[in-house]
Amino acid sequence: MKVTKCFIALLILTGLLIPAAALAELKTGVVTVSPMLGGVLMEGDQPVDNDGFAYSLGLGYNLSQQFGLEAVLGGANLDSDNSSSSDVDLFTYRLDALYRFMPDNKLVPYLAAGVGGYDLDSDHEWMANYGGGLLYFFAENIALRADVRHLLAFNESNLENNLTYTAGFLFQFAGEAAPAPKAPLDSDGDGVTDDLDQCPNTPAGAPVDSKGCPLDSDGDGVFDYLDQCPDTPAGAPVDSKGCPLDSDGDGVFVYLDQCPDTPAGMAVDAAGCSLELTLRINFDSDSAVIKPSFKGELDKAAAFVRANANAPFILLAGHTDSQGSAAYNQKLSERRAEAVRQALIDQYGLDGNKLKSRGLGEIQPKADNQTADGRYQNRRVELVCCAVLPE
Repeated sequence: MKVTKCFIALLILTGLLIPAAALAELKTGVVTVSPMLGGVLMEGDQPVDNDGFAYSLGLGYNLSQQFGLEAVLGGANLDSDNSSSSDVDLFTYRLDALYRFMPDNKLVPYLAAGVGGYDLDSDHEWMANYGGGLLYFFAENIALRADVRHLLAFNESNLENNLTYTAGFLFQFAGEAAPAPKAPLDSDGDGVTDDLDQCPNTPAGAPVDSKGCPLDSDGDGVFDYLDQCPDTPAGAPVDSKGCPLDSDGDGVFVYLDQCPDTPAGMAVDAAGCSLELTLRINFDSDSAVIKPSFKGELDKAAAFVRANANAPFILLAGHTDSQGSAAYNQKLSERRAEAVRQALIDQYGLDGNKLKSRGLGEIQPKADNQTADGRYQNRRVELVCCAVLPE
């Protein structure tokens, strides 16, 4: 019995020293082999001493992680109760069913029961057994095993009660690997799993935020995957493509357009306002003659016309101050506008078909007609590119 106790102690020490593998567990569909050593306690009315050294070898099959079958061959060496006789050999054979608790753990308790038979010298008897044990996995397919069984022998005259206790190893061979954990679903493939996705039907390839909703980087209300103008300034009105609006079609976006109602077709500056040039020509009273001193103004007018050479026409609009009657000023403004037009044709060789003159009289003052300086500012000719001609 000292040998048995030393072996069991060695098994326990082995389990403590060998690190446990992360995947250690019982597996379905495996063949198991269990070599075991231990002892046997015999009922007192049999022709042997009460105890002896026992050994066994189990061959099993796991129907599932919980249920298994095992065929066990065992034996024991016993002392005869007759001092004149030699040692007595005990041989056992049985088929057991096992049920394991907590099969995914490293430490797995189990219950077992089965039927079989034994040979004790020339005595052959049937027997049943029940009991339990523990498995401790210290590697993926190797476990320490301890087992205790009550053996019920069906003797011809009475029922014999014997007890075996063994310890050893359990080895697993082949079998089904534990199923890999299922990855969370990402139905729309946006990189955010369905359990976190607040926008589960995002189109393929659309950039999304941490909630799985399409990004709108410039905050214009149009998602990035639809936005053809992704850097629209904050607050700028946009169309369905995310591009800034140009409501009057002048090529200047609404958020930049200082003249949002420019007539269609009119050329505009960077602020969206019509291109125009005001000439400061001081005509004598009741005169449309351009004095030589104002040649610099004509030079500016010619340069303006040439700069807008692609324009279909340029309007020369004449204005007066409020002195004199409105009818008189209307005629005077017409003559002065025409004078500038003719000067541009005669002196600068510009195309007269593109130059249109109109007189607007005193109705559009730019300054106060009550002062000399104001009246001077109002006596002007303006060049407007591509304007809609007044009736």
